[in-house]
Amino acid sequence: MNIEDFVCSAPPTISLSGLGSCMQEVKMPSPIDFYIKNSRDIINYGTSQRLNELNQLGGLLLLGLISSAEGYFRSILSSTLNICPLCKNIAAEKQINLGGVLWHGKDEFRRSAFEHMSFTSSKELMTASKGYLGFEMKGSVFNGILKDFDAVCHLRHGLIHNAGILPGRNAVQIDIQSYSKPVEIRVDFAFLQNAAATIESLVVTFNRALFTEMCGRWASSWRARTDWNSSNERKKFMQIWNLFSCKLELQNRPNKKYLTPKKCMDQVRFNYNL
Repeated sequence: MNIEDFVCSAPPTISLSGLGSCMQEVKMPSPIDFYIKNSRDIINYGTSQRLNELNQLGGLLLLGLISSAEGYFRSILSSTLNICPLCKNIAAEKQINLGGVLWHGKDEFRRSAFEHMSFTSSKELMTASKGYLGFEMKGSVFNGILKDFDAVCHLRHGLIHNAGILPGRNAVQIDIQSYSKPVEIRVDFAFLQNAAATIESLVVTFNRALFTEMCGRWASSWRARTDWNSSNERKKFMQIWNLFSCKLELQNRPNKKYLTPKKCMDQVRFNYNL
């Protein structure tokens, strides 16, 4: 018997294979639609019965919800960068990874700009938004939900990096009591629902606020540029509309016949006296 056999059995002899079977091409909807579908699927799976049967399931689903939000932020930031000339000016001197350019190609290389960011803290999200888009997440509409989002992300750190045990540096930054023993993060049904609402509040608020900002730029600063072409006015607005509009939600919204791009464009024109 070898010395190492005293502590545990030898691992199986195996090499990783089948990576290709994990990959599937998908057609990407708008960032908000992609987030809504992912988050709804996760929440629908996380029933009270399932979470009671497996203690770790709630934490895994919480990670899925945060990942969906990260995917939204990467997608909306890169896509906004693609359609807004002001964003391009602001981000012109930023650097991106060559690997991302090689993978995404010339049509989607902008996605590489955010692949090194985790978006699991309000600080990083605010820095990226301002640094690449010139959009500042300020005001009471963001204050509360950013604080709550940070708390959820502190739990995420323990779930991913510490086998579900809450690290001390994360524990002291959230509003919980002190413990004398290690604390395992247990995400039950009620907290999962609460956390999902917190994450969705941030995503939806950001989507609405940035949409309003882009409509304002379409109505003012874009028009002040020498490359503005009034004949492309509607085309430019539709780029904004298609990027931010939630098609899934629109299906069930009351008075949806009034929630059209034309009526929205008319409202923007009215607000800016165009």
